Amino acid sequence: MDHEQELDLALLGLSPGAEGWRGPENGPENGPPRGSADAAALEVKSGAALSPLDRLAALLDDLTGEMRAQFELFRKLRATAEALIEGADEALAKAARADAKAATDAIALIVRTLEKIDSLQRQLARDREDAVLLSGEGEDEEAIKAELLRIIETQAEARAKARLAAWQGTTEGSPAAGIGGAIEPASTPDAGSG
Repeated sequence: MDHEQELDLALLGLSPGAEGWRGPENGPENGPPRGSADAAALEVKSGAALSPLDRLAALLDDLTGEMRAQFELFRKLRATAEALIEGADEALAKAARADAKAATDAIALIVRTLEKIDSLQRQLARDREDAVLLSGEGEDEEAIKAELLRIIETQAEARAKARLAAWQGTTEGSPAAGIGGAIEPASTPDAGSG
């Protein structure tokens, strides 16, 4: 069952060179060749499985790249068609106008698709931020304690001022009326919540 198969690496855009196989981005016209670790595309099968959100984010990134390539293709087709419109042949000009319109429509659809992809990517980023906030990761316990103590101090001070004001208001008629009584004015912030 061991069959030897030939693989033409030229189909992948690779070509043999003095330093080894080169891709199109590693050619001499594009500067010095990159290291073999940079040029190699490894498939990791034993790594941790991606979460559904990570897989969706990767899919959206792939779609963005594909849409970008399609956009460039249709832009070139539209430019070619526009150049043919001004030609002398009326039948060719009519076909070129139809091609230009179809390319323009395709470009508009691609732009709307890219806008949707961008919207989805932004929503994914917001969802991830919300998940981090809900999980409590990245929060400093000391900062939380300090904020809680500040809130408690503010509430205690507001209640003390309200009680003092209420006590001073009731002591005008009877000095013992407000002392030791459970006076809780309704005007305190968050009255009744603790």
